[in-house]
Amino acid sequence: ALGISAAPGVAGIRSDHKNEADISGMITGKRGVKYAGRNVDAMSSIAAAASKRSLKEYEAVLTEYSHELQDDLLIKHHLSTLQEQLLESNLIRIIEPYSCVEIEHVASLIDMPLPVVEKKLSQMILDGKFHGILDQGKGQLIVYEEADQDQAMEKGLKVIENMDKVVTSLFGRSQALRSMMV
Repeated sequence: ALGISAAPGVAGIRSDHKNEADISGMITGKRGVKYAGRNVDAMSSIAAAASKRSLKEYEAVLTEYSHELQDDLLIKHHLSTLQEQLLESNLIRIIEPYSCVEIEHVASLIDMPLPVVEKKLSQMILDGKFHGILDQGKGQLIVYEEADQDQAMEKGLKVIENMDKVVTSLFGRSQALRSMMV
């Protein structure tokens, strides 16, 4: 297993140069030198791939350092979460300029199998990451503009919620009156 633990910041690495400098500073500093080795190299490579938002480089690092990164369950979990986030951000970046795009084109741009891309896009639609539909008959992703919240729907739900409270209160009172009459 790894001699270091998965830092909470690894999954939240941003693509600015300050974080890259911080990571390289930690590794080459006085305290970091005593931990130098494949474990630290693996985490450093993961951090570099994540800061570049490069899914291909990330997967290459996972393959190269599979023993160091896959044996520890905690790190494996965090890395799978990071991989999902990278995939989502890359897909959003690719589909952003389109209102309608072929799913096969998206899969070729991201260099992943079509079923994986289709599954992830449908999951992102269901999770509300973006608004759209998958037209599997035509093999297209149709992206909708962000819709404003329907105020009538929100107010209708509030009315139903308040009516539920009133009915529950009246039911409780009727139960109390019945128990007094018996």
